[in-house]
Amino acid sequence: MVLAFLRTELANRRTLLAYVKTALGVAITGFGLMQFADADSVFVWVGMAVLPLSAAILAYGIFDYAHVRRQIEQEKRDARV
Repeated sequence: MVLAFLRTELANRRTLLAYVKTALGVAITGFGLMQFADADSVFVWVGMAVLPLSAAILAYGIFDYAHVRRQIEQEKRDARV
């Protein structure tokens, strides 16, 4: 039973890292579009629009991690009783 909880916790951490990696990739894409496009290009606007999306992905990942962690802790307490 302990190993099941450990696997679940590790999977939750791995999921958080996937959200962080995705947010970084989206942010780098946004900065790249702004850096290498002409100043009057539509790609600059797309790059600026993508940056808040990156922050939203990161915020959702952190929220999801905390939510699942609370559920895991609750299951641990219930399993001990």
